[in-house]
Amino acid sequence: MIAASLLAVLLIPAAAHPAADEALERAVAAELGRAKRELKDDDYPSVYHAALNVWDLDDWDRWGAMGATRAEATMSQRILLADLRVGSPALDNHPVTPRTEYLGTPVSLESDEFALRHALWRVLDGAYKTASADYLRKQAQLVMRGKAEYDTDDLAPEPPLDRRAPRPASSWDLDRLRRLEDAIAEPFSRAPWLLHAESHAALRRLWIRRRDTDGVSVDKSEDWARVEVEAAALSPDGLRQSVAREFYARVPADLPSEDELRRAAGDLLKDLEELCVALTTSPFNAPALVDPSVSAALVLALGQRLSGEEQRNPAGAQTFRGRVGEKILPVGLGIVDDPTQASLGVRPLFGRYEYDDQGVPARRTVLVERGVLKGFLLSRYPVKGFGRSNGHGRAPVGQMPAGMPGNLFLSVSEPRKVSDLLERLREECRRAGKPYGLWVRKLRAYAQQQGGGVQGSIRFMAQVFLVEAETGKVVRARDLDLVGTPLVMAGSILAAGDDTAVNEFNPGAPVAVAAPSLLLTDAELQRSESKPEKAPILPPPPVAAAEPAAAPRSRRGPPFVPVVPCVEVVRYFVRGRVMPLEGLAVTGVEAWRQILTPTGLAVDAKVSGPNLLSAGAAVRRVDAAMEAATAGKHERSVLVNMMTRAVYRARYGDGWPDRLPR
Repeated sequence: MIAASLLAVLLIPAAAHPAADEALERAVAAELGRAKRELKDDDYPSVYHAALNVWDLDDWDRWGAMGATRAEATMSQRILLADLRVGSPALDNHPVTPRTEYLGTPVSLESDEFALRHALWRVLDGAYKTASADYLRKQAQLVMRGKAEYDTDDLAPEPPLDRRAPRPASSWDLDRLRRLEDAIAEPFSRAPWLLHAESHAALRRLWIRRRDTDGVSVDKSEDWARVEVEAAALSPDGLRQSVAREFYARVPADLPSEDELRRAAGDLLKDLEELCVALTTSPFNAPALVDPSVSAALVLALGQRLSGEEQRNPAGAQTFRGRVGEKILPVGLGIVDDPTQASLGVRPLFGRYEYDDQGVPARRTVLVERGVLKGFLLSRYPVKGFGRSNGHGRAPVGQMPAGMPGNLFLSVSEPRKVSDLLERLREECRRAGKPYGLWVRKLRAYAQQQGGGVQGSIRFMAQVFLVEAETGKVVRARDLDLVGTPLVMAGSILAAGDDTAVNEFNPGAPVAVAAPSLLLTDAELQRSESKPEKAPILPPPPVAAAEPAAAPRSRRGPPFVPVVPCVEVVRYFVRGRVMPLEGLAVTGVEAWRQILTPTGLAVDAKVSGPNLLSAGAAVRRVDAAMEAATAGKHERSVLVNMMTRAVYRARYGDGWPDRLPR
């Protein structure tokens, strides 16, 4: 019954409520008109421009934990935001530092014209008072500091445009989204060794109305769905290791299949197990090859710094202000943003749209051409030398529009095969005297540090592999993040690959980035921000037995068995003992040796298993055997922490790690 009611909320077309639409239209027209004509206080400026954004949104979410549904919820609401301008287009109340906080006001979803007009009256009154105060404050600042060389008008002109339309009916199927969330969660129900596994499916249906006193009336639909999963486990040294994956879609046809999601979840589990036993090393700098997922985040960071608002923001990094016509990337690279492009090959583009959130038609915009800066992402807040919007005024629900990317494309004039880039990576390492290069892949998350003082540094959380310069051996490392500032990293690009791929982001609005692998002359690693934690005291509970085959959509099955062989080397030192042990016949001991020293006997055991769990159990069996053989009179140390057999062989071959214990 609950599911049916949720489905009814989301699938009902807006056209079924013409009275609600008509009531809202009448209310908006009446109150916007009153504000433009009459909203003025004594001795304060009058309104020269008034605009309203109205978001009707329907949200549905379903959450899971360890393969079982945890919660499901739906919410419908209408959010209103007013943008009132006093003064003139040359100088008005638009803040010098862009406002990024939530400013929306919830209003009635019903067709009560009085309630809607009353809400609009209050919102517009508050907006006028704030605008008047901001305008006077801005005038005072102008008197104090004078006109900056980069100052220009505060509102770009736009012609009238009428693109009103009824809201389309939904084509989304909530039952299908539930099945997709089940599919991506299923493998985690058979992995008790995890600390946690969280799955989530979400659907947001947005209907956006833009109305202003310049004659702009634009309606548009922006729907998107997301299916995501995140899991974590502890490495042997107590550091939390995480993996994550998310899928976005703008229309139902873009959704992945259930089988694709199950495979992705299974791959994440294998990836997490490998990560837990990967080698650790100190941070260092070296040449790096970053895959398309990482380069996409770098291109997005560059695109966000090419916002028109950023160039006029005194509190921002202002990375590219005054640099139009200058070289900012290698000559063979270019960046274009084109929200009008619906797909790249067969891949739909997440950032496509027809009109921005100020009612301006989207336009293809060249940002960088042959390495030279050509333009910016512009809303109706102009930049010196660029007097008109190019249709990139976008905003999250309840926030003021600003220049944001839609579909970013990094173009390459001379793409190279990834195998050639790996060979070039090794050459750069040898030239720089570095024993290892970096191969950074499969971005999990990224974090930007905004502000003029740090020039907007960015941290990439992704898979890190060390590539041996001499042999080309590839070894995985953990607890390391790639860090740097976008401009410095972009300036260090040596070459680009032929493996352009599309990655989706949602930094407040849907964005797609198409980019290839990039070879960097130098990149910096830093320790990840995770801290050691104590493992759970008790072992995890057993996986429940499989339910009968007739049970609908059962998530249970045989326990998940990781398949990555693992090795650990343990040393037991028996002080004062002069006679060797007779034997160490314990299941899981691949090899053992004894070393007589002047102060006692050292016993080394190389313990292995077909997976992390079995190898750990073998280590515990050896501990118990040594406890019995020495009556507990020994000191235990670890020569080699648990790692995959591939990593062990890359470091030590099939022999022993002949070095001091940790």
